[in-house]
Amino acid sequence: VIDDAVVKKTKPAYRRGPEVIALGQYFKSIGYRLPDVTEVPRVYIKRVPKGLGELASVDERKQLFLRIMLPLSMRVNEEIIVRRERLMAIQAKGISGIPVNANDQQWVEQLMKRYRVTDGGITALLERIDIIPTSLMLAQSAEESGWGTSRFVRKGNALFGQWAWGDDEGIVPEDREDGKTHVIKAFASLMDSVRAYARNINSHPAYQVLREKRAELRADGQLVTGWDLASTLTKYSERGEEYVDSLHAIMRVNDLTDLDGLAFAADDVPPPPKVLAFLED
Repeated sequence: VIDDAVVKKTKPAYRRGPEVIALGQYFKSIGYRLPDVTEVPRVYIKRVPKGLGELASVDERKQLFLRIMLPLSMRVNEEIIVRRERLMAIQAKGISGIPVNANDQQWVEQLMKRYRVTDGGITALLERIDIIPTSLMLAQSAEESGWGTSRFVRKGNALFGQWAWGDDEGIVPEDREDGKTHVIKAFASLMDSVRAYARNINSHPAYQVLREKRAELRADGQLVTGWDLASTLTKYSERGEEYVDSLHAIMRVNDLTDLDGLAFAADDVPPPPKVLAFLED
């Protein structure tokens, strides 16, 4: 006979922690809801709230995570667009025969080093310095971080599971094999993690096929979609095609492609309550 009292005691205790409650209430107070949002508030959260993984409702957990990640992803793309437009302006000057000033030349050279471009100049840089669709960023961050609940996110804002070497640079995986030295790279904020992910996608040789696909879509005048680019990410995970299928499933079930065309709201939003002040980046 099963004792109901014992069952109740051993059943996981789910509750909404104060940070989760405060963040949810804050988003509600500024009218930030998914999928109803038409303009995204510039709210940049520094880390996931404590207790996110303790929410009993999977849907509530996912919605809160997506609302955290959406502005961060859009902001990083905004930064990429600024660089891209400056590059295009410099390229246009060169084509027109206008001399490129020393500051612009130095900036281009720095970008070439940062994005691992050895030849091809600005044309090659433009293939790398381009947006990553919001839907893809959201899907990968959800897949890699367990919707913001993984140990790596909680301890080091590591959303995408990027490897580094040297224990002082990150978090040692619990299942790391003997003799291995890699760690999961830690970051000061979620925004820094998204920036590093974007740079990795836009520069690492493993994702050349993604960049070529993106350039091909642009050249054909087609929309660059997260769905199309996700299909190229068989090398992001040892799971290969199964990983791509997981990304597509996340996009489909959560209607992430609907978020790709959103813009930031023009108006500022009220500041978060004091309990959330340290979350603001």
